[in-house]
Amino acid sequence: MERVFVTGANGLIGSNLCHKLSELGYEVVGLVREKSNLLGLRGFKGRIVKGDILDEAALAKLMEGADYVFNTAGLVSFDNRLREKLFRVNVDGARNVVEAALKARVKRLVHTSSVAAIGIPVAGDIADESVEYNRFKYGVAYGDSKHYGEVEVRKGVERGLDAVVVNPGSIMGQRDVYMHSGILLKILKGMKVVPYVSGGMCSVGADDVVDGEIAALRLGWVGERYVLGSENITFKDLFGKICSLVGAPPPSVRIPLSVARGAASFLELLSSFTGKPPVLTKAHVVSATLPHYFSSDKAMRDLGYKPRPILDAIRKSYEWYVVNGLM
Repeated sequence: MERVFVTGANGLIGSNLCHKLSELGYEVVGLVREKSNLLGLRGFKGRIVKGDILDEAALAKLMEGADYVFNTAGLVSFDNRLREKLFRVNVDGARNVVEAALKARVKRLVHTSSVAAIGIPVAGDIADESVEYNRFKYGVAYGDSKHYGEVEVRKGVERGLDAVVVNPGSIMGQRDVYMHSGILLKILKGMKVVPYVSGGMCSVGADDVVDGEIAALRLGWVGERYVLGSENITFKDLFGKICSLVGAPPPSVRIPLSVARGAASFLELLSSFTGKPPVLTKAHVVSATLPHYFSSDKAMRDLGYKPRPILDAIRKSYEWYVVNGLM
């Protein structure tokens, strides 16, 4: 039986990946940090180990004996005040995983990046994997950190590591214990009037990302990266799909970006007193102004990737939250 080591095993991608790999007959070892929320791993039949991708020596020891590694660990935040932490986790952590994978002589590493690590196309508004990162001037720390995380993986490939990168869009689905995208369901559910901003994003379901990760393990080309998306959708249409499930009215009030910037500044200030992360940040607003639509054609062609409608993922996310008392 082949052994698979999954970092970030309690996260949205990691937990769903662990369950799927176990169902497929792999021996799965999931890495989580101390005091992690393990709700998403309930019923998982593999082994859970405690550790941190920032501890290179311990990571290398835990990875010994693994045939394959999925690096899904990472910090997802559009709060630029966390820039140092984002780089520590998403860049230094990626470097440590690469070093450990080289020492463990694994057959393949699948590294989870993000569409945020792909650049803005010169013409048009649909980007693919060939667009090099060119977003530094916008100062979105999350995208910068994911880009440099990929740089560390490429360095590993140059040293002989068999590695593939996947770039998911904004993920929705079951087991989102930290409510990254899932927070939208909770916010919109209680609204009487639903606002929205112009722009849109590449959205994808957790099940699609898991399928893409496993296909990348089996079929991906060494050193290549693959966008994993489902629908390029406007914020108004996305909010509308969510509202139809949670019982809220459809979005009807478009908020000017200037107002959104002001709200983001206020919420960031408020969070400095409450200690809770802001649901809207200035980096969110900046990202909303940039082309954020991506093509998954390469993954469809090379990996046989077949994404589902995003409404399926929203429904699974909502049902999971309800069953677990999180709404």
